Amino acid sequence: MPSLALASGYGGASGKNKRGEIIHIGADVADTIYVQKNAKDHVWKERYVLLDECPSFRADNEDVKQFSCRHDSRSPLAGTTYRVTTLKQYQPCNVPEFEDKSPGEVYVCIAGCHHRRAPAIFYVSPWEC
Repeated sequence: MPSLALASGYGGASGKNKRGEIIHIGADVADTIYVQKNAKDHVWKERYVLLDECPSFRADNEDVKQFSCRHDSRSPLAGTTYRVTTLKQYQPCNVPEFEDKSPGEVYVCIAGCHHRRAPAIFYVSPWEC
């Protein structure tokens, strides 16, 4: 699976759902799903253990092409499947110090996407560029 050339580690992923909530997959060890009410509210209103909700998720495995979340889980990602890919228009390391125009990694919803709380896309933030 393609990854950013200069990225070092996992810095989390964030997506916005149809209700305006921001869903964040925690950085570093990616062990938590956080739900933020909206962009102005910086307090997490919900928190879930990622591997309980989405057992096939792996932040550190480049061979993973998708991950699924359990249908009976409690998080906004319940019953969804995401494809791990890159998006040419998303260039998280295209900043003055690095100017890396490599496509950024994203998780695109491919199943269970009708759920209003599931983001259609997550943008992965590299730990550093």
